[in-house]
Amino acid sequence: MKHRLALLLMGVLACCVLTACNPSVVDLPPVAPDQPWRPSQADMDSNAAVSDKPADNKTESSAPAEEKPSSSAPKFELPSGLSVSYRRDEVSVDVSHTFNLAELIDLAEQNNPDTRIAWEQSKQAAYGVGLAKATYLPEISAEVLGGVEHTPLPMPKNLVPKGYSVSNTEEVIPALVIKWLLFDFGKRDSEVEARKKASLASNIAFTGTHQKLIFEVSKAYFALDAERAQLHVAEDAVKSSRTLQDAAVTKGKNGLGTVTETSTAKRGLAQAEFDLAKARAVDNDAYHALLEAIGLTPTLKLQIADSSGRALPQKLAGDTDAYIKKALAQRPDIAAAYAKVQGSEAEISGAEASYYPTLGLEGTVNQNVGWLSIDGSSAYHVNDPAAAILLRLKLPLYDGGVRENNLSLARSKNAEAKEELVKAQDEAIRQVAKAYDTVKAALAEYNAAMALVKASNTANAAALDAYKHGVGTFTDAVTSETQRSQAQSAKAHAYATVLTAAAALAFSTGDLTSIDALNNRP
Repeated sequence: MKHRLALLLMGVLACCVLTACNPSVVDLPPVAPDQPWRPSQADMDSNAAVSDKPADNKTESSAPAEEKPSSSAPKFELPSGLSVSYRRDEVSVDVSHTFNLAELIDLAEQNNPDTRIAWEQSKQAAYGVGLAKATYLPEISAEVLGGVEHTPLPMPKNLVPKGYSVSNTEEVIPALVIKWLLFDFGKRDSEVEARKKASLASNIAFTGTHQKLIFEVSKAYFALDAERAQLHVAEDAVKSSRTLQDAAVTKGKNGLGTVTETSTAKRGLAQAEFDLAKARAVDNDAYHALLEAIGLTPTLKLQIADSSGRALPQKLAGDTDAYIKKALAQRPDIAAAYAKVQGSEAEISGAEASYYPTLGLEGTVNQNVGWLSIDGSSAYHVNDPAAAILLRLKLPLYDGGVRENNLSLARSKNAEAKEELVKAQDEAIRQVAKAYDTVKAALAEYNAAMALVKASNTANAAALDAYKHGVGTFTDAVTSETQRSQAQSAKAHAYATVLTAAAALAFSTGDLTSIDALNNRP
């Protein structure tokens, strides 16, 4: 018995010694604010001991030559051992297929990480409801208590001459324990209700994530379409500038033009080619922005259909107030904010319930297996079952302000949630009003651009023909060509602006539930 007790004490002492010998962490951070972090092997291996050597005791002989040559600037770079492999699943996409907007949105909903993140968050909120409901059920556990005990006890000398007795005990007590909270004045009910509202808010946010994704893809698609229209304008401008240059060169050869006209025409062609190269770069940026919105790798080469066949109506259906009412009634962010308000009110009820008593049932069934020896006597053995069932009424009287602070915290969260709701409503009103006005202005701009393109095409054809036949000036031909390109560019820009603004209006009202929401509206 004494040997066993000595072994136990030695084990406890060893644990204390190991705890006291906690390795130093002085070498973990960088040695100075202007010097790179150079990880040791201990930094790369969590199981290795960290050196206790002071950081400022370095010498040239102890530092590896490749770490920091004296002639080079310090390199702030991570070691290769910390690199993370790219774990993105391969996406199977038919690159020979020409994708329209609906198909691009479908790709985004399958591949964009935001949808999967929102889905996992919804599941986590649902698990939270399950955790809250689990508190209504009893907690049953199997426990084993075992060990040895050496206990000296004072005794009357008329019974024990030396004035004390020593008992040595060894026992193992396996037990089945049940704890069941029966009544708590609605605290668990409040927790379940709060978790349900959090789950509702998460599910609403999941819907909002998809609506936002549809809008972001649509916006990027229309932006790409606009840049490709500008690219076509730039390509057409190069052709027109080359035609004008050819005309100037021909007239110069025939003695009907001047060197200035020929040089100006060549400069115009060079400018048009520069603008074309710039338009191609912008088009490339817009394409990558679309891939980013979809969630596809930037090296993927997709065939994208244009939206030139989409008809635009002449006016909006309904006034601003009608769109605002719709937004306040069906926007996901507003609905989620309201669910958070309801959840925070349930948290207040739960915090208030913590001031009331709880009633619980506790029971155990165990088997006591052990022996007892007093003053070296023969051992007394026991191997019998025991059982107990008890009711526990618990009323916390003092907890250092825990309940009070929990209640204050719940009330503060409720006030915050109410302000977030008001903020969401105000933002919805502003977004709807802005999108509504943008659509109206864009429609007017597009109609004007259509008329401008028609007039510019007629004027340019007439000016070029007049110049070729010697009845018009070179300046008029250049000016009309520039105006025609500007008109075509304005039309392409206005067309994309109408479509983007229409998508923004549908998104701001909560109507952008699918691509179908854009098919029959501006």
